[in-house]
Amino acid sequence: MYHCNKYQRYQTNSIRRGFTLVELLVVIAIIGILVSLLFPAVQSAREAARCIRCQNHLKQLGLGLHQRANACGEFPGIGSKPQTSFSVHARILPYLEQQAISDAIDFEEPLMLGGGGSASVNPIQAMAAQTVLPIFLCPSDGANPEFSSFVHFSTAGVTSAGTNYVVCTGSGSGTNYDLRFPSDGMFWKDSSVRFEEIRDGTSHTMVMSESILGCDKDTYGKTPENFKRQMAGMCNQFSLNQGKPGLKGVVDPDLASLVDDATMWRGCRGATWIWGREQVNTFSAYMLPNTRVPDMTAKGTGFFAARSSHPGGVNTLFADGSVHFINDSVDYGLWRALSTRAGFEPYFCEE
Repeated sequence: MYHCNKYQRYQTNSIRRGFTLVELLVVIAIIGILVSLLFPAVQSAREAARCIRCQNHLKQLGLGLHQRANACGEFPGIGSKPQTSFSVHARILPYLEQQAISDAIDFEEPLMLGGGGSASVNPIQAMAAQTVLPIFLCPSDGANPEFSSFVHFSTAGVTSAGTNYVVCTGSGSGTNYDLRFPSDGMFWKDSSVRFEEIRDGTSHTMVMSESILGCDKDTYGKTPENFKRQMAGMCNQFSLNQGKPGLKGVVDPDLASLVDDATMWRGCRGATWIWGREQVNTFSAYMLPNTRVPDMTAKGTGFFAARSSHPGGVNTLFADGSVHFINDSVDYGLWRALSTRAGFEPYFCEE
């Protein structure tokens, strides 16, 4: 009987032992603190992984550009007319293991039908135009790459597949923003730059960088809060001058003051990888990476900065195939020097 009572007392004591409410709350608080400390580290690790994937995409694009340049003797240019301006992206598809999509494009037929604001995608090219290709997208952006309101495609009932990667058209200074004329960069309309024309050295010349996808809508009024996903429509502020390059006779305009007058904001930045239009998939070094000054466009041309969703800078592809992360705080003179193919700038003399 004694042993039975002892066992019963032991069993009763075991049942009574456990966490008090205070102890439970303390444990929950500690777990919450640990989670709050670990969350930024996890987010940082994820962003680092996305940034590396983005760099790998650019490296593949660089390899495609090299293979195409070796095969054809020159880097591809941008078509000179809106109806036939297939992008650099479209022209290197076979070298990116995207032969099936390349075969879906008929380069002998117009990409666009009609002209001006009424141009729309040719139905023959529609399947390729609306195919989303992950290699053209930065994993850090997160926006929907399918554009449904880009007027030149949506008028034909076609969505357009976007891109975060944009080709470098040069410094954008002086008259170099007008790509109807040869620029100081690697790409302009009907350009055909050869390796030997990169006099600054392939390791010192940018060919591609990043842009943030547009928000797929146009708005009116003051500068939008998320201006990085929209461009200022500047047709009333500047325009091309009767077939001659120039910005109403002004060289190196003050863009920050110009944009104050903008009342229309376009959301088609990066709206399509297949159409080589300036406002869609090109950039210049006129503005620093991720500048607080919005992009701006007029009649297709304009000033478009390199931008990314990576904190602190942009991934950039150089003509030698290397990819570098360029900080937002890069020296302005150096940034412009890197955008030119034959500027003979002295910024690398110390190397």
